[in-house]
Amino acid sequence: MNVLALETSGKIVSVSVITDKNRIETTVDNGFKHGETLMPLVSAVMEFAHIKPAELDLVACSKGPGSFTGLRIGMATAKGIARGAGCALKAVPTLPLFAAGREHWPGFVVPVMDARKKRVYAAAFRAGKRIRDDSDVPLSEFLSSLPGNEPILITGFDALIAKDFPRVVIDPLHNSTRGTSLALAAIKALESEGPDSGDVGPLYLRLSEAEAALAQRVDS
Repeated sequence: MNVLALETSGKIVSVSVITDKNRIETTVDNGFKHGETLMPLVSAVMEFAHIKPAELDLVACSKGPGSFTGLRIGMATAKGIARGAGCALKAVPTLPLFAAGREHWPGFVVPVMDARKKRVYAAAFRAGKRIRDDSDVPLSEFLSSLPGNEPILITGFDALIAKDFPRVVIDPLHNSTRGTSLALAAIKALESEGPDSGDVGPLYLRLSEAEAALAQRVDS
């Protein structure tokens, strides 16, 4: 199976291609310039893999939560490529990607993303199984809700915001890329759920600032 994966949920863009022969991934930390960065990365990775869009079987993207703009750009790009290639599309929730590969940690694995306004997007896993749904909460509130005294592995690009909390260990690979993890998760999701429709949308845990402002004006 030939898979193209676009991980754009945060400021780091990761693009991966998986074929029957190889796995290729590239990453750029260029701030939130996904509109400028994403397509050149896609072109470079596809060329390096010696694969054309018409040969793709699946295009995957991160579903969220995450950056509103980043998710929209990634999903719109994935939809366009999948439609042009005539292949399947799959959007994959973001936080489980950050927890992937950490199933043997002897405690909780908590992927976090800075949601601003002193809040985070977070979830919790133990032995590879989800025990907390995706949440938009203050980090202290989320961590204090985890029972017992088990160690908490904080992972994800923004893991360092939790470095001063008790019971916390910062994943030394918290900055590792996620494009290949996204591609592999999308293959499993495609097999179990089938492809997504063309109208699939990002998973947001809150309104964007523009949407919130509009809602406030309507209410007033």
